Amino acid sequence: MRAAYLHTFIGLAAVVSLAGCGSSGSSTDDSTTTVDSPPSVSAGDDQTAVGGDTVTLTGTVTDDGTTTLTWTQTSGPAVVLSDTATASITFTAPTTTDDLVLEFQLSADDGVNTAVSDSVSVTVVEAVTLSDAFLWFGANVTVALDGAEVVIEATGSPDHTSCYWDPVNASGLYVECDPDVTDTSRMSPGFIEDYNNLFTLRVPANPSLAAVSSATGLGPVGIAVSGAPIFNDQEGPNVALNSGVISGFDRNGAHTGPSTYHYHLEPKAITDDDEALVGIMADGFFLYGRKCYSSGDYPTDLDVSGGHVAFTQHTGTLDGDETYHYHILNDLYLNAYYLVFPEDYQGTPTRISN
Repeated sequence: MRAAYLHTFIGLAAVVSLAGCGSSGSSTDDSTTTVDSPPSVSAGDDQTAVGGDTVTLTGTVTDDGTTTLTWTQTSGPAVVLSDTATASITFTAPTTTDDLVLEFQLSADDGVNTAVSDSVSVTVVEAVTLSDAFLWFGANVTVALDGAEVVIEATGSPDHTSCYWDPVNASGLYVECDPDVTDTSRMSPGFIEDYNNLFTLRVPANPSLAAVSSATGLGPVGIAVSGAPIFNDQEGPNVALNSGVISGFDRNGAHTGPSTYHYHLEPKAITDDDEALVGIMADGFFLYGRKCYSSGDYPTDLDVSGGHVAFTQHTGTLDGDETYHYHILNDLYLNAYYLVFPEDYQGTPTRISN
């Protein structure tokens, strides 16, 4: 019996010894719990688009699992989205005459966390096109559309005849003075060829009337279709034109000096008591002859600058096609002449550089 008890004790001791060797007797679970983080989302940068353009919205989403994307429009006139469940979508910007702001939201849902979203805005502006009036500008003028602005560059030399061309007649445009208008003894010094200019005017493609009119200054106030600049009714600082100065003008109401050939009076090579386009003023509005295309007669509703809103030969004839423009005033100056542009700008002028 003693032997049996001893054997049992030794066996129990061995079990105790195994349990205590480098262990507390409890088991350990080495697995790590994975946390599903919510996705991050960006709808992209705000944009500006022109009405009628195709707009692309490209979002980015970062996630550690499967994510469902959804684009929705949250404000502005409704547009048709190409695919609302992809990161990159397109739509056609609506046509407009006023700026529109469209808002869109990109949402990302991973099915575990609360969906996250980001917004983007698209400002839609009116489509800009060149007026048909620019087709009537001559070869001495170049016109280009730059965004919402028109850039006009003119050589300063007219494309018509004048006694101010060099009599050597390399230009082929020299004519003798009309004795009923002037003669060489009364002409200003300098020939057209003596000047090398490039006049540049940058104006809005769709100019608007200003709250307050602006006075014209000395130097170019507009560019004629011929490529020569238009001046106002001043010969110098606070010095109005007079019969003595005008007696040296050619039949186009123009002369040279101090740095270019330019018009002060109705240029008969361009317009002679009619509705022809004369040029563009520094505020972006077109200038026409003394008559109005819409009525075929002298307009009676002109403001102090000779401007009004009406159809022209370069607009449509439907309601809304009317546009503001200037006319040479049908008012005699010194009982014999018609000034090209003696009054203020009704728009916001920019400088004509050369």
